Amino acid sequence: MNTDAMNTKWFLMADGALVSRSLHVEGAYRIKVTVPAGAVEISAEEAAEIRSGHRESVRAWVMEQNEAAAAIRRRDYDALIGLGAPDATARRLSGYTSPAGDVTDRDVRGR
Repeated sequence: MNTDAMNTKWFLMADGALVSRSLHVEGAYRIKVTVPAGAVEISAEEAAEIRSGHRESVRAWVMEQNEAAAAIRRRDYDALIGLGAPDATARRLSGYTSPAGDVTDRDVRGR
């Protein structure tokens, strides 16, 4: 009978960080996993739930950053068009690419 196993313990730190400690346990030897200072041991299920929440928070933050960057590119594009730059030049300099169905100022003005 193989009694080797991986023993993983999960801990939640006071600041919300998630920490794991893993040990490879060989045979009948038992090694106690030390608890990090200021941490509370939690179950693997609780850790999975927290990790999922962290992933969703990061996804939301990335989406916000992408939307803000897109707004800046559009503002720069509009400013360049307002100065009379050709459309292709304004797009290249600003990095703006219009979403499908988006109407630019140039489309409205007929240039």
